[in-house]
Amino acid sequence: MAKILVIDDDAIVRDALTIILEQLGHEVLSAADGNNGVVTFRRNKPDLVILDRDLPGLTGSKVLAKIREESRSAVVLILSGYDGTDAMKAYLEKGAAAFLSKGEGLAPVLEEVARFFPHPATAVPSRAAASPAAAPRTPKVLIADDEAEIRGMLRKFLVPRDYDVLEATNGNEALARAAAENPDLLLLDIDMPGKDGLTVLKELKARRPEIDAIMVTGNDDEEVARECLKNGAFDYIPKPICFHTLEMVLKVWRLTRGRVQKLP
Repeated sequence: MAKILVIDDDAIVRDALTIILEQLGHEVLSAADGNNGVVTFRRNKPDLVILDRDLPGLTGSKVLAKIREESRSAVVLILSGYDGTDAMKAYLEKGAAAFLSKGEGLAPVLEEVARFFPHPATAVPSRAAASPAAAPRTPKVLIADDEAEIRGMLRKFLVPRDYDVLEATNGNEALARAAAENPDLLLLDIDMPGKDGLTVLKELKARRPEIDAIMVTGNDDEEVARECLKNGAFDYIPKPICFHTLEMVLKVWRLTRGRVQKLP
């Protein structure tokens, strides 16, 4: 496992990454601005840094330069609120290992972390293992999307990977099925008729704070992504759905939630 420093002025992003990375067995430090990020790096010498590009105080590029003055071996992942080929090239040339968009969710970040520091499933404490009465079982997933084609694709993806799948065609139906069927996880489209996905998420979290949701967004807008995390989503993925990304999100969810004996 690794010592990881998260430098981001957005508390929601910092907290979300900290929670998931700690559940995966990593030691996590954090800083809310560039100056404190550099100080924390010097004091703690982390193995990997997740660095926001747009920071108060020192910008991401200046923080990266100072990190490289201290260490050539520390892995640095850049998080950006907007894409830019020129910026990406500049950061990679200055020693960043990857340049990632916040709008694509946390899964690409976690995948990069796992590329450098693989996390064995056995390293994560499992709620199921902690309680003799809680036997491992197949996770139950509710897909809430008004597009039948997307529901069908998600079902075909999930069933062979050992998930029980339920479906809902709108926000109100999603709330009703969640109350009746008690799913472990929702794949929740943000843009649905009736109640939208964020409204459904808020109502579900008020009723069952422990329920998890992966939000499916129609774009990779950072503000939409931030709202998802702010309201308790486990993660979010943009449309069109990249099933490689979805698989990574689900693997991390299964590791951190401990509801199954092994990953598919």
